[in-house]
Amino acid sequence: MITTKDKILNAAIDEFSRYGLDGARIDRIAKRARVNKAMIYYHFPGKEALYASILQELAQTIVDTISTSIAKVQETGNPLIIIEAYASHISNLDRRYFMIIMRELASGGKFIKNIIAPTIIEPVTKVIGNLFDAGKGKRINPKLHPQYTMISVAGAVIFYNLMRQILQGTSLHALYFSDNHVHEYIANLLQLMSHGIIKEDI
Repeated sequence: MITTKDKILNAAIDEFSRYGLDGARIDRIAKRARVNKAMIYYHFPGKEALYASILQELAQTIVDTISTSIAKVQETGNPLIIIEAYASHISNLDRRYFMIIMRELASGGKFIKNIIAPTIIEPVTKVIGNLFDAGKGKRINPKLHPQYTMISVAGAVIFYNLMRQILQGTSLHALYFSDNHVHEYIANLLQLMSHGIIKEDI
């Protein structure tokens, strides 16, 4: 059942993806959600609280995905499970989230610092560091730096999906970024992470 709060959040995601936090208007959100403004303020203290709620929910879905995959890594010993789960989750997000992320970055990233950093980056950094320590000499290359590796993977996946949105309607989108190519991108990423680019002499 779709609740009034769900309608508000969906309308707000649309509004923030189009205009960003600064340009968004509660009036338009209310009109799009087909509720009155008072109902929005009943659920959220204001526009910033509504925006923060959306980013917090987004961050939590990523944390949940990573947490589930970490448990599987501990069972199997395969660290690539985390990368595959993360890449699949990000690639299946509502495209409007990527527009919000772009606008958030363009405005200075205040909410990324206040929400994404403590919710995702800090705890995941610690967990990834522990996995690297446990896996060195086994399945993980001891020369790799855990935090730089995490940033490299996260950045690559986010950039890929940002470009999926930006290049819609172009020949490049059909070549690299259609839904049919997402699984190929993830498979290539896993191949890159497991075997690298330079082939070693046997």
